[in-house]
Amino acid sequence: MSNSLFLLTALLLAAAAAAISTKTVESLTVAPGCPASCGGVDIPYPFGIGSGCFRKGFEIECMNNGPVLAGTTLGVVYLSVDPAESQVMLPVAWQCYNASSPGEAEDYSNGETYMNKDGVYRISNRHNMLVVLGCNTFAFTASARADGGSAAYIKGCMSYCNNSASAEDGMCAGAGCCHVDIPPGLTESYFRFWAYDHSAMMDYSPCDYAFIVDRANYTFRRSDLLMDRNRTSPVRLDWAIRDNDDTVPESAVLSCAGAARSTTTEYACVSDHSECVDSLNGPGYSCSCSDGYEGNPYVVNGCASCWPSSSMPPSTVRPRWTTKTI
Repeated sequence: MSNSLFLLTALLLAAAAAAISTKTVESLTVAPGCPASCGGVDIPYPFGIGSGCFRKGFEIECMNNGPVLAGTTLGVVYLSVDPAESQVMLPVAWQCYNASSPGEAEDYSNGETYMNKDGVYRISNRHNMLVVLGCNTFAFTASARADGGSAAYIKGCMSYCNNSASAEDGMCAGAGCCHVDIPPGLTESYFRFWAYDHSAMMDYSPCDYAFIVDRANYTFRRSDLLMDRNRTSPVRLDWAIRDNDDTVPESAVLSCAGAARSTTTEYACVSDHSECVDSLNGPGYSCSCSDGYEGNPYVVNGCASCWPSSSMPPSTVRPRWTTKTI
């Protein structure tokens, strides 16, 4: 056999092996007999649609040909098992003024969301930021008060405008737009505003806005001072296995060490060649395929050899702003 023919045969065999490996990994990402996608979005286990298809806390519903977090209207952009994150669309908070009474807000929405019935999700402090838009606008979010005491933190900022030309496209440093980092551990979204007189700016800033957004998916535009109040923003969520039994609090599994000791909950990293990883945002753990393997560590035999190896990461979904339709 000539060297060129040998090389061609080797390349064909390598390509076939890669294709078989990819097909095998793809076939093992969902629980048997469960929907693999909704509206073009993959639904890998521990997420799932329908009874018996998801781990507690990871239920997804398919509504109007699109996935949402179960029990909410929050649209899902993507779900990832490694890294343990997802992206959803959260509402924008706002308050608007009336020209006849520009010193008082006539209508408002706090952008309130509840998505943590089972404590699975945390809003990612690494990937998101808090943004406030408006002229003479102060908005903030705060943690829940514990036992009637003070909030553990309050995060917010204030933006000003001297005139209609103060705000500039691409600039979010206090003129028409300000932003701050958010702390880890944030589980919900809820904003409050302070009202300031808007009599001199009703033409170009009749409303105040506040929202959390994936920092890679937002650039301020002056036109945002007149944005649609029904807009939603893409937000990245960290998730983790946080097995809590309300009837037996001491059985909560909040780390890899706890998972190893537990006799009351099902260990999530069930595939061979998988590893446990402690959560970096709140308590809990996630699973990852060992080096040299890829796939879904949450299903049996979900981690398959990834020969020939590749260091190229999957393409990142980067949705833009949308108008709420759900």
